[in-house]
Amino acid sequence: MRRTKQITAWVENRPTQLARLAKALAKAKINITAFAAYGAGSESPVRLLVKNPAKARKAIQPLGVRVTEEDVLRLTLPEKPGQLAAIAERLAEQNINIEYAYETVAARAKQADLVLAVSDLAGAMKALRGFH
Repeated sequence: MRRTKQITAWVENRPTQLARLAKALAKAKINITAFAAYGAGSESPVRLLVKNPAKARKAIQPLGVRVTEEDVLRLTLPEKPGQLAAIAERLAEQNINIEYAYETVAARAKQADLVLAVSDLAGAMKALRGFH
């Protein structure tokens, strides 16, 4: 488990925007290690984990989109049923809200990466210490 910086680009909810954003990052040789994008009215968040958030912000800036930066938790977990339930339960016991989350598992993978945005990052790290 580790605390990591996530950048969010707030783009217009229309075709071309994700391609434009991804192209700017590719041109700057920035690898996206995780992302989540979804429509939410006229402005949509594209949440990104990258190795160098400052460099990514600089690459995105010329696009004229709003960019925010958040601290999130990134956990690498064994790929098995019940992991999300156990994590959500531990956080709920400490009254820590999961504001949003996203996860990915490659085909035939034995581990999953889970990204959590929570109401109390330090409390979540304490609550999840030693979680496997």
